[in-house]
Amino acid sequence: MSLFILGATVLAFIYHVVLYAFNKDRLLIHYLVYLFFTSVFLFLKTGLILYFFGSWERYILHNFREAIQIVYLASYFNFIVEAVGISKQKNTFLFRYWNITAAFLILYALIYTVCKLYADVDNEAYAYAFIGIRIFIFGVTGAMLYQSFKLREIKFQLIILYGCTIYMICGLTSFITNLFSDPAWLIWPLEWLMIGSFLDIIFFSLAIGYRNKLQWESLNLTLLEEANKFIALQKVILAKQTELENERQRIAADMHDDLGSGLTKITYLSQMAQHGDLGDNLEKIQKTANELIGNMSELIWVMKDENNTLEDLATYIKSYAVDYFESNDIDIQVSLPDDFQNITLDGKQRRHLFLCVKEALHNIVKHANATKVLIKMSFNSGFTICIKDNGVGLNENGPKNPLHGNGIKNMRSRMETICGSMEVVETDGIAIIFNIPLSFAAENEPFVPLPATQNELSFAPQNLKA
Repeated sequence: MSLFILGATVLAFIYHVVLYAFNKDRLLIHYLVYLFFTSVFLFLKTGLILYFFGSWERYILHNFREAIQIVYLASYFNFIVEAVGISKQKNTFLFRYWNITAAFLILYALIYTVCKLYADVDNEAYAYAFIGIRIFIFGVTGAMLYQSFKLREIKFQLIILYGCTIYMICGLTSFITNLFSDPAWLIWPLEWLMIGSFLDIIFFSLAIGYRNKLQWESLNLTLLEEANKFIALQKVILAKQTELENERQRIAADMHDDLGSGLTKITYLSQMAQHGDLGDNLEKIQKTANELIGNMSELIWVMKDENNTLEDLATYIKSYAVDYFESNDIDIQVSLPDDFQNITLDGKQRRHLFLCVKEALHNIVKHANATKVLIKMSFNSGFTICIKDNGVGLNENGPKNPLHGNGIKNMRSRMETICGSMEVVETDGIAIIFNIPLSFAAENEPFVPLPATQNELSFAPQNLKA
């Protein structure tokens, strides 16, 4: 039996050396120390010592057997402390006294060995020392197991403690049977201790296998999370690329529509001018060319990344509105906030908001018959652009009601695209209010604007800052 258990212990030692080489687990160092001294202890009990050391066998067994067994037990206690993590619990009995206990066991082994080598001590004293130290060891072991069961946190520790409990029971059986030994017994006292060591090795191997399984599952979960993050990043990149491609296609379509239709019209007017209707057609050609230049200027402005702030957009709208209404003999007042808070917009937001404002200004010139226009930009649970005219207002039954036109539908659609909203209010004319949220992160949540007040829609000079 001792040879079998020694072989199992050596194999366990080699196996855990390989494990340590792969994962550098500090706990395995303590376990390997324990397995080493277990192997030495078992080596003394197998009879192999006679084969290797010959006549020195009796001398070694007589003088060093007790010391080797005590060191072997001390290394086992140290392994239990490390396995359960008691050394990290700073207010426990074992943390405070384990180092003292270990030093006491080593000191006992040294004194016992020195007495064996150099002192003339009777056998009765050695017997008392033998019994006393084992009673002490069983007391420490019992306290250690009790504290360990209280402090355990994971199943890995519980499996180890089951092995430790079985080992303690076998050790206690070995001690009791050693006091009343009988040569006729099938299992000798020390063999009980060997069986305990063997079973404990099995339990620890099961615990290590369980922990390795958890580590692999954790690693696989980590790899899966990293893969999901990578896939999410790829989706973001793909979405950005798709958005960029859509923007390119939109720009190409806008250029095709504006330039194509404008150049076609210029070509047609040029042909008409060649057939004699020169003056009127030249004026139309000039007007069409100016419109093309304006459209291209707007397109280029939207495309430039340096025009990405809300202040840039507000300044551009003001400049455009002033030029547009002055050319149509309409008084214009523009009010801007004092501070735009360095808010930035992307090209899509700038384009849709500007085109909404442009459409609203065009409707005023075309339908409102207005003489004054107020454009007021402010922060009101979002960024608000209010465009107010003093025109004829809404004629809900009339054929040219703006609410029934495609322009209003297009403006609402554009504002929804950038998570904003549009409101049409009749108050001595028409006021159109565009709202966009200040936090563009929540793009999927609809923005609910605050209702416009009469002060916002008033032409009173104190409400304006030109």
